Amino acid sequence: MTPISPTADTRREINPANENATSLVCDTSHLPVLPCGWIVREYSFGDRTLKLTVPDRPDALLEDPEVLAANDRDDYMPYWAYLWPAAIHMSRAVMKADWSAGTRVLELGCGVGLVGVAARAKGCRVMMTDYDAKSVAVAQHNARLNGFDDVEARELDWRTPPSTTYPVIFGCDLLYEQRNLQPILELLEVMLEPGGICWLADGGRNVAHQFWYLARERGYAVTMRDTEGREIMTPGFHYQLFELRRPART
Repeated sequence: MTPISPTADTRREINPANENATSLVCDTSHLPVLPCGWIVREYSFGDRTLKLTVPDRPDALLEDPEVLAANDRDDYMPYWAYLWPAAIHMSRAVMKADWSAGTRVLELGCGVGLVGVAARAKGCRVMMTDYDAKSVAVAQHNARLNGFDDVEARELDWRTPPSTTYPVIFGCDLLYEQRNLQPILELLEVMLEPGGICWLADGGRNVAHQFWYLARERGYAVTMRDTEGREIMTPGFHYQLFELRRPART
């Protein structure tokens, strides 16, 4: 079988900087076995430090027979295994959000779980979800690694969302392929409460620009912000946090 590779638009971010991370030791024997193994790192966000178990050398997954077979079946890519730079920025934004303690939040595409753990550290009630069972396992592991045993995690296919609703839904690095845009918007129609808010962070990819227009066409009030929380007027090739507000029922 031929090894697969990420799209050109994501290749520029494939090895996100870990200059603020320190390697640690942690028991990962209960996690799924990966050809590249696992490594534990520590990330600092002001006065808060979070530990994160991540795949070591995740590029090795691109040649894994299981991944190749899934790619043939459903054009699957193991994007969950990478800690993308946007997740660092979004975690900072989540920790500064004005959501009250106990707010129920749903994370889409949780990957290794950094943003969801940040939301729990802020005091939210978190449900982390991902299409990949390995992602769900490590995300919940990372919540527990940071002392949060009450974080829930489950598999979720955006194409078949459950009817459970949330006042806050967020996700990071989900807008990298055209085929994801409509399913995400359809999911929000089902799972985002009237008057609710959705945050979607992106590293500045081509496809994400289209999402800005599609969300506005659906009636969402859309605001974009940069790494410092300043408003951006138009999408660009840089980190951007899309904030969608759903109109309340009248």
